[in-house]
Amino acid sequence: MRTHPAHRHTLAHGVALPALATNRLIDGIAASMVGVFLPIFLYEFFDSSIAVVLLWFLVNVLVKLPFYVLGAKLFSRIGLTRSMVVGTLGVVVFHLSYFFVSQSATQWSILMAIGIAGLLLNGIFYWSPFHIDMANFTSEKKRGSQLGIFYALERLIGVMAPLIAGYVIATFGYQVNFLIGLVITACSLIPLLFLPHFQVTYEFGYVQSFRELFSKRFRAMTFSMMAFGAENMVGVVIWPIFLFTMFGGNYLDVGLFTTVLVVVGLILELIVGKQTDRFSATRLLKVGTGINALGWVWKGLTDTVTGVFAAATFHSFGTIFLRTPMDALMYEQAADAGHYIDEYTVLREMALSIGRVSMLGFLLLFTQVFSLSAAFFVAAGVSFAINFLTDYRTAKVE
Repeated sequence: MRTHPAHRHTLAHGVALPALATNRLIDGIAASMVGVFLPIFLYEFFDSSIAVVLLWFLVNVLVKLPFYVLGAKLFSRIGLTRSMVVGTLGVVVFHLSYFFVSQSATQWSILMAIGIAGLLLNGIFYWSPFHIDMANFTSEKKRGSQLGIFYALERLIGVMAPLIAGYVIATFGYQVNFLIGLVITACSLIPLLFLPHFQVTYEFGYVQSFRELFSKRFRAMTFSMMAFGAENMVGVVIWPIFLFTMFGGNYLDVGLFTTVLVVVGLILELIVGKQTDRFSATRLLKVGTGINALGWVWKGLTDTVTGVFAAATFHSFGTIFLRTPMDALMYEQAADAGHYIDEYTVLREMALSIGRVSMLGFLLLFTQVFSLSAAFFVAAGVSFAINFLTDYRTAKVE
């Protein structure tokens, strides 16, 4: 038997959404400080080899894929909140291990492996429970607005993070930046103490889970999330290194550029969130994928700072127009899945990983022949497949 969370009329639920959002917002600061510069750190550490950086990310994503079902079975036993605590501690382990790596430790390969193991814990224990909670705690009628406010706050709180990180790295080195990320991530554990404890029961077996991924029931969601995961890897890995090379290795310029883009996206986030509730999220998603794809193409066609800024601003608008309705649809579908909400979210994470692995493997070969900016055209083409999400239908199960 599964125990459902306190529902929307209870005081516990009223506290739960702000606590969950606060956890994500605090951790988002650390992610903004470390995440933007992690590919650059690896790029410098491995003597400017984009292939090795891509291989690092490929290993990081690939090792998670076999463990999502095991993670689901375990968080079914320990509960969602405890699982999120374990996942957050995994990020702390990552920051600590790469703090030592950045000090030129002789055992860097072992430390890197420990860090990847920490991210493994985060991948299988944090994200599915987080999305289950978000689907349960957000309001059906105001989900778009709530997500828009949440993403806008995420941008507002993290607005100075890339600039601060650029200054810290330029002045003190990567090790201090990893240490700051560790402390901030540890602080994000505090809001989890205010979440109501409840459990779900993941009912799919190991082999069944992989079979269900491409079954008729989940196929549309799977293809959509594979596309999103694939496109996301271009933004996570290639884009920061592209900026780093364009700015001639100046950390502060990369941080300032990223910060300005965050500011530009703030107002757009709130507007799109409200429009998601007023209009069809499906229609907005289709518009968003088109604008997002054009943004990638524009990025690939320009090679000046002014041109890249204009392209990145346009692409930021497209990303927001895509992400908010996409997430609103995803949480709506997860909530409609009833007691299969955990199965939906776990399969979603698996699909994202398959997409990421596929793109990283492709980029390993692609970047040996073409320039970094050519990868933006690949992302543009792949992003249209995110529209498969609008074809997914789920019967509501109580």
